[in-house]
Amino acid sequence: MAGAEAVRTKQERAVRRISRRSMQLAGLALFVLVMAPLGFWLFEHNENVDVETVPQAYLWLVRTLIEQGSAYDIETAGGYIVYYLVEVAGISLVAFVSGAIASKLVTTVMNKGKGMGSTNAKDHVVICGWSGKGAEIIRELRAREFRQPPRIVVLANLQNDPTKIDEVEFIRGDPSDETDLLRAGIDRCAIAIVLADESTPAATDAERDARTLFTVLAVETVNADAYSCVEVIRSDNRRHFANTRANELVISGEVTGALLAGSAANPGLSRVVTNLVTHPDDQEFYRIPVPPDLVGQPVSAALVALKEQQDALLVAIVQGMDDYHLNPPMDRVLLAGDKLLVISNLVRLDATII
Repeated sequence: MAGAEAVRTKQERAVRRISRRSMQLAGLALFVLVMAPLGFWLFEHNENVDVETVPQAYLWLVRTLIEQGSAYDIETAGGYIVYYLVEVAGISLVAFVSGAIASKLVTTVMNKGKGMGSTNAKDHVVICGWSGKGAEIIRELRAREFRQPPRIVVLANLQNDPTKIDEVEFIRGDPSDETDLLRAGIDRCAIAIVLADESTPAATDAERDARTLFTVLAVETVNADAYSCVEVIRSDNRRHFANTRANELVISGEVTGALLAGSAANPGLSRVVTNLVTHPDDQEFYRIPVPPDLVGQPVSAALVALKEQQDALLVAIVQGMDDYHLNPPMDRVLLAGDKLLVISNLVRLDATII
């Protein structure tokens, strides 16, 4: 946290210093360019038929800046002085504009690589914190099976982008800090995934769960409507998250332990579960809307129709965002607002993220 704050402070001071000098240079150049035609007119209008009026003097300024040399013959010494001032001011103004553009481009590139910028994403996924699971999460979210993968922003207190993926935005900062969360667009995101952060290798499991809790509370303070998926390391820390509004709690120890025990009792179960929740070229879970021709039909009819039409196996009916009814009764009637959790191959299934 202290390191990121120090970098931001130095960067802000440098930007202010450059901006102040640039404004001084621009102000001086603009002053000369605005006042120069008036001075040129005062010196030349009695001696030069080309500069009898003030508008003609401003026309001289424009043409002089565009052309090589003075647009009109100069008849007075004062006119020559104004001309040379215009030449110097014009060069300064061009240098200022070019420098400002170059500085902006360089700053943008550096900020992006170091994560010091902010995102303009909306309805995106924010991954708060980083661990070895982050790469797999991004791979799944960007799986080719989805026609429109969501934009992903990673907010982590790391020196450099851990993803190395151009399509994924990296924001360097503290996931439990409101200012950094806003830079990651947490107030506009659709989903927040809070990982058990491994950016501090010496932290214990209890300390990592405590930091996760702080991050969840910070996310809810800024955007209580974001759908939050939270990783908790120790199952006995579940009670500490009871007062949060986290939508999904994934207890690493419970999931791993249950899968190992289930695989021992049912050999090969781990391969089945892995196949269903990852996206290779085989069978996966998908959520789909109820096909129009099945609205009002019982589950018994849907089982046959889905298998015949899309080679899909109905597993559950989903109501709302996350209310799953596993293995629904055969006489349960499908409604227009229901979603279906099915097992299928994308080759046969028109799947969308719901």
